[in-house]
Amino acid sequence: MTDRTIDPTDARTALAGLRPQPFGDGHPGRVLDPLIEPLWTGVRALVAIDAEGTVLADERGAPIDGHADVAAALADAALAEQLIVDGFLTKLAARDGSGVYVGMDDLPSASQLASRPLLGIRRTRAEAVTKAMEAARAARTFQPDDTVTFVAIDLLWLDRESLLDVPFLERRRILESVLSESDLVRRGVFVRPPIEAWVGSWRALGFAGLSYKAANSRYRPGLASADWVSAPMPRR
Repeated sequence: MTDRTIDPTDARTALAGLRPQPFGDGHPGRVLDPLIEPLWTGVRALVAIDAEGTVLADERGAPIDGHADVAAALADAALAEQLIVDGFLTKLAARDGSGVYVGMDDLPSASQLASRPLLGIRRTRAEAVTKAMEAARAARTFQPDDTVTFVAIDLLWLDRESLLDVPFLERRRILESVLSESDLVRRGVFVRPPIEAWVGSWRALGFAGLSYKAANSRYRPGLASADWVSAPMPRR
């Protein structure tokens, strides 16, 4: 269990007590005042930035080795003394911030598929899920020639102050003022409804889904919340 009362004495100490907040099982239509984002593919990471440089940790809190160029770019992008940022290491980010996230937790496992034969799951559906899982695994595997970018989606900690109980919209606004962009560092985009004007472009760019996050939601490290919901990209 992650301790939300951790004393944030410095970014690296605070990082050790944090885990990314996963999506809940709610319906997008029940998310109050949603901010809607594309979903990314890659490695979810929490990043601590301070005067000594950058530390990256995965969803389990284990250090992420390598990516020295991204770590250096994050240190250069920080416009505050100390930050902890939630985001993704991805090879699918473009200059406009486009990309895809297919979360492994959002897909049925093989055992789940096998246990639900009476629900009318057809072979084509099972094949589609298998392909999506393979795509997700491929997106999390970086080759030496891949250009990997960090896409920031949330700000959790700023200059010895926890932002976990600050509303999501305010955290995102602060993020824009304390983390600049470069070739290797992006800030993820978000919009408010209606999103029809965005869906076609996002679909054409290859997005597989959307995230809905309540503008007033707090960040709950490691705990799924109905305030954060993912959904497939609408077909039309």
